[in-house]
Amino acid sequence: MKIVHAIFSFATGGAETMLVDIINHQCNKASVSLIVVNNKVNKDLLKTIDKSVAVFLLERKEGAKGQLLPSFFKIWKIIRRIEPDVIHCHDSNLFPFFTWWKRKTCLTVHNVQLSTSFLKNYEQVFAVSIAVQKDIKKRIGIEAKIIYNGIELAQYQVRNNHDFDPAHEPFKIIQISRLSPIQKGQHIAIQSIRLLKELHPDIWVQLYFVGDGDALAELQNLVIQYNLQERIIFVGQVDREWVKIHLQDYHLLIQPSLYEGFGLTIIEGFAAGLPVIASDIDGPREIFDFLNAGLNVTAGDPNDLADKIYYLYTCYTSGDLLNYNYLIKNKTKMESFDIQTTVSHYMEQYRNLILNTKTV
Repeated sequence: MKIVHAIFSFATGGAETMLVDIINHQCNKASVSLIVVNNKVNKDLLKTIDKSVAVFLLERKEGAKGQLLPSFFKIWKIIRRIEPDVIHCHDSNLFPFFTWWKRKTCLTVHNVQLSTSFLKNYEQVFAVSIAVQKDIKKRIGIEAKIIYNGIELAQYQVRNNHDFDPAHEPFKIIQISRLSPIQKGQHIAIQSIRLLKELHPDIWVQLYFVGDGDALAELQNLVIQYNLQERIIFVGQVDREWVKIHLQDYHLLIQPSLYEGFGLTIIEGFAAGLPVIASDIDGPREIFDFLNAGLNVTAGDPNDLADKIYYLYTCYTSGDLLNYNYLIKNKTKMESFDIQTTVSHYMEQYRNLILNTKTV
């Protein structure tokens, strides 16, 4: 089987890191290529792609409409040379590049509130969650197939010791997200730490932001404004191996997003043996309900987030953490979010797509 994946940019968002994992497992079973249209490329992330994968960087300047036609002809030549069985797009607006091969196209929608342009043109549409499926159905009437995102579960180091001594260590909280408060809610997290400092000055809580983004300076200024420099640390961008090894070093993962189609970092938190607090919105709630674990917080409410953080802090100090469903207890359910499961489902859908193409 010959598979071509296509994406506009290759930065460090959830869709891109998810795509790397999918590609690296698919290339063990098929011939896989990747087309990146724009010049927004994270070289470090690119290096994590298996060497057997053919990568085509078109280097179109992001937003440059005058470069669309040259990019179209570049893609035409690539597709004619490869003659793929499946063209898997990761942005709905990519369809015009592949109009001639419509019967071979499929699309994964990675979040809610994304553009629905050309969605009806794809032969098959996938959603990463029920929340995304419902969003697509409501806005454009398409019934997308659900394929959950997955991670390499076996590679995550697990925190097995949940003892905590506040006299000798800080209570360490982590959020792993692109620095984009409008979606990921980092400003809400900062305000919650400010409230904890005011209401409980005797406890030492530190929040670590892992990730980068355009809002870095804005968030750093907010930390300075609230005098939280010793309580909030900007780690910057890290690779996936760092997350797999070091996530266990923290006590709590939070995801105070304002909207979220899924929430892969929530799965990572559970995989590393951490309790997770996330906004009570469709994507995270779906994960919590499925796994019967986690603690919901009202989206956009720093007071509620501060209260929930303090509550989990007391669960640690009292030794009661294991008595509640804040950690994963039924680990077999986590297999639904293993990358092997994700890849298996995609390969099955590809075979169906190829079969339908041949019977037309």
